Formats: sequence, C-alpha cells, structure tokens
Amino acid sequence: MNESLDPVMVLRSEHETVRTVLNNLEGYLKKIGSVSSNGLRNSLINQLNEITAFMDKDLETHFKKEEDALFPVLGNYIGIETGPIHVMLIEHKRSRELSAEFKIKIGNYRSNNDYESIIGVGSSFRQLLSEHIEKEESILFNMADMQLSQDEKRGIMEKMRTIIK
Repeated sequence: MNESLDPVMVLRSEHETVRTVLNNLEGYLKKIGSVSSNGLRNSLINQLNEITAFMDKDLETHFKKEEDALFPVLGNYIGIETGPIHVMLIEHKRSRELSAEFKIKIGNYRSNNDYESIIGVGSSFRQLLSEHIEKEESILFNMADMQLSQDEKRGIMEKMRTIIK
C-alpha cells in the first residue's frame, strides 16, 4: 500500500515530527536550567510557546486521528476497554493534562520566576510522550499492520483526512 494511503505509515511519519519537537523541548529545558542570565532564560521560555502551539494543534490532531479513526477499527480486533488501546487512551489523557499544566507554568513564570516547575512538567510531558510513541510503534501499530485489511486501512485513511488541524 502506498505510504500516503496507509494510515499506520502516516501516523508513524507524524511521530517523527513529534520526536523532533520533543528533542527541541528537551534542549530548551536543559538550557533553561543551566543559564544564569534571566534575560536568556526569558528568551528560552518564550521559545516554549512555539512548542505549546504545536501541542495544541498538531499533536491534538494526531491524537484525534488515532482516537477517532484508527482505534475504533483496530478495537474490533483487540478491544478498547482493556489492553494496548486502553493504555494509549489513558496516556493521551495524561499528555493533555501535562500539556495544560505546562502552559499554566509558562504563563505564571512572569509573576513567580519559577522556571524549575516548567522544567519539571516539561520533562514529565517529554518522557511520557517519548515512551508513548515507542509503545504505539512497537506494539499497537504492528498489531494494526497484522490485523487490518486494505479496505479497513482505506476507510481509516478517509476518516483521518476529515480530521482537520
């Protein structure tokens, strides 16, 4: 199946973009903790707003593609209430919670200068999402490749195309 028509390949490709953003996040968080200049720290924290914009738009769209298109069809084979899909849904929820908390910490920085809480929440988010991607790629996506028919993949792809950023 053509990569542009295979929903699993599309989701894997989107994971590469997420990994790049997570690597950038990790770099910013390390620098924020190691710089001594408040001006430089402020500039780095401002860079985090680009990452939160990615989380709100691109990452949320990716989650919706999985939740609304892939998971319901794959769930017919492996279930949704327990097992890998259930775990992925819990991790999506936790990721959204950490993202919201991260934005609050960034917003509060101007008044409290608490960059350590930004580093803590940002690091938790990065770790959760990194581990989450590994689970999806090594377990869930392999199950999808084994279980789903070409017609099911086409249907999932059609549904994914309706999910707009």
